[in-house]
Amino acid sequence: MAARNQTEPGPTTYGDVFAEPEFRIVLVGNLLMLLAETLRTLALSVLVFNATNSALLSAVTFGAGFIPQAIGGSTLTALADRLRPRRLLVAYDLLQTAVTGVLAAVWLPVWAVLVLVAVAGALAPLRSASTGALLPEILTGDRYVLGRSIVQTISSTVQIAGYAVGGVLLAFLSPQVALLLAAGSYLLAAAIWRLGLRDRAARTPGLALRTTAIETWRTNIYLLRSDRRLRGLLLGLWLPIAALAGAEATLVAYAARAGLPEGSAGYLLAALPVGMVLGDVTIARMFRPAMRARLALPLALLAGTPLLAFATHPGLATAMVLLIAEGTCVAYSLPLQAAFAELVPEHLRGRGFGLFSSGLMTAQGLGTAAVGALASALGPASAITAAGGLTATTVILLRRSFTAARLLPPGH
Repeated sequence: MAARNQTEPGPTTYGDVFAEPEFRIVLVGNLLMLLAETLRTLALSVLVFNATNSALLSAVTFGAGFIPQAIGGSTLTALADRLRPRRLLVAYDLLQTAVTGVLAAVWLPVWAVLVLVAVAGALAPLRSASTGALLPEILTGDRYVLGRSIVQTISSTVQIAGYAVGGVLLAFLSPQVALLLAAGSYLLAAAIWRLGLRDRAARTPGLALRTTAIETWRTNIYLLRSDRRLRGLLLGLWLPIAALAGAEATLVAYAARAGLPEGSAGYLLAALPVGMVLGDVTIARMFRPAMRARLALPLALLAGTPLLAFATHPGLATAMVLLIAEGTCVAYSLPLQAAFAELVPEHLRGRGFGLFSSGLMTAQGLGTAAVGALASALGPASAITAAGGLTATTVILLRRSFTAARLLPPGH
């Protein structure tokens, strides 16, 4: 299997990973797409909060693209194996360009904004499945782990830049400006995919398009039932992040209710990915695979702890430090993702990563709705504190999925 750990002549370096031209294309394409998503999410969340003064609606807007991914992930991800990856990625980013352009150019009621973002979000699992399946085909052995780390680090860096720049823009300009920039970033991503990515053949070209939903359901059920290690890894990747996403979605309301300076929401949202960059680089570069696996459980247990301190209603600087600490611990997911790539059969790779990404987005959507509802009832600070406790609870319940024996199974 392409993603299997292999014996290599020396330690894998970042230079080995960047030497692969297609990896650079995947990195840049993801960078542009994530920048667009970050700017669009922040702009819409602020726009809705300003219009409604509702913490719940702001949080739901923040996660509006999450829940519909359950639909897309359960009915469409077989297309990631049926269609050529390059064509799929180009089509996805062109669609997002059109949606974001409409949001920027037309003043829509809140319900219409949520519907439009939700419809576009239903297709996101296809993009995630396609890029997720491409990476272990481009990079083998421990290069995959470092490559995955780089992708996540760049993704976090883009979030930092997107939220920070978005916070500055929204302090001086209208949310429509950020939406126009997001549309341009989507369009540029489509051009990058088209010009730089090799036109690979479909993995399962014989799959009939009319059976896409059936095949997606069948594969998802097979993957969840066939191997309890896969099932445990997916739950370990989904549930703790769901609680953390709920806390993240409540930060816009927290900044407003706490009376923090203009643009503070962008800085708070940027602090979390700062920690993710630190955690990913440290775990991927400084530790061998076996040690990464052993660190997964303690890091996951620590991930929600900083959120408990929001019970004290921290100011901007303290809140940013807490969120950076929280983000650092999210690196627990790296060894789990590597083990997942090992265990998914190669011919099901697109659907496997579609299941992973759609389940993750669905969990995050449920998390944002639940924590957003708590924020409306108890206040944003109490809701964020509760999210920290929920994170620790889910990790304790799923602790068996984090053992080194499960992460690095013999014979795989």
